[in-house]
Amino acid sequence: MDSRFQGESLNKVDGKGRISLPAKFRRALQSGDSRCGPGDAARLYIAYGNPTTNFVECLSGDYYDDLVRRIEGMDDGESARELLEYLYFVKCDEVGVDETGRFVLPPAAREKLGLDGEALFQGKGQKFHILKPDDGAAADDKVRKMLEKFSEGKEFFNPISLANKRRPDPADVDAQ
Repeated sequence: MDSRFQGESLNKVDGKGRISLPAKFRRALQSGDSRCGPGDAARLYIAYGNPTTNFVECLSGDYYDDLVRRIEGMDDGESARELLEYLYFVKCDEVGVDETGRFVLPPAAREKLGLDGEALFQGKGQKFHILKPDDGAAADDKVRKMLEKFSEGKEFFNPISLANKRRPDPADVDAQ
């Protein structure tokens, strides 16, 4: 079963905000929800409150549960916690996905995106984005510019090499 959201898909959206999850995304959503038993609907969380983005962020049940644990593990009153609480508690809705993969985008997500008949789904590993089809081209352009920056001054650049730059693990820092 697919465990990651991968690829792109252009899907229809009706006037009430109903949309179908791409089939391969459905499998990843079910795989990413350990609470989802046979015949159960997988949990889908849609975060729409980031004013600096042109997409809504969609999270599986397990990914959202992990994020909640990390947020709740932060100190009360910490500005980063307040920001994350706002983005992932206040401006985030759990939506029901039926057996055919259809769901209704929350009104605030529809308003943010301003969709007109179609939506673009972009897989991002453990999450996915929904955006206007025209904004997909802008995302392609942004990635092209990033690749140009990383490859500057190099005869050959392999983007996979970026995955080798490991962030420090907090457990490693605590052990020192």
